[in-house]
Amino acid sequence: MIKSRSQKIIIVALVIFLGISLLLLGRAYWQIYGIGGYRDELYGLSGLVASMRALDDFRDGKLRLLKLKGKNDKLMFSGQQDGPFEIWHPQYYPSLGAGHRFAIQQYVKFYNRKMKYMHEHPEKFLQKTQDHANQPVDGL
Repeated sequence: MIKSRSQKIIIVALVIFLGISLLLLGRAYWQIYGIGGYRDELYGLSGLVASMRALDDFRDGKLRLLKLKGKNDKLMFSGQQDGPFEIWHPQYYPSLGAGHRFAIQQYVKFYNRKMKYMHEHPEKFLQKTQDHANQPVDGL
């Protein structure tokens, strides 16, 4: 049993510090994995950028798939092909940590999925859409 008053104070302080630590850990976990956490943001932004880049490449006649490789300073051709697609390695810096790795992995998945879909359905994507922002609005 606890004998002295100083031991009781130490135990209470440790319990308080443990509780605070668990709350901070829970908050950090929620910021990363919770709704609207950084993973959700990276997932959405990576998907948007990858899909737009794949569409631009497809319309420029570039059939390529991306494959993540170790550190890579710029987008570069691997020298390999997968059917009609060239295999390219995207820019990637492992030293930037887990967030960067997650964003690049999502970028590669979205880009490859979009490129394969466009290759299977070229009639939907070969025509560039008109810029609707420059068209006059009827009645104005």
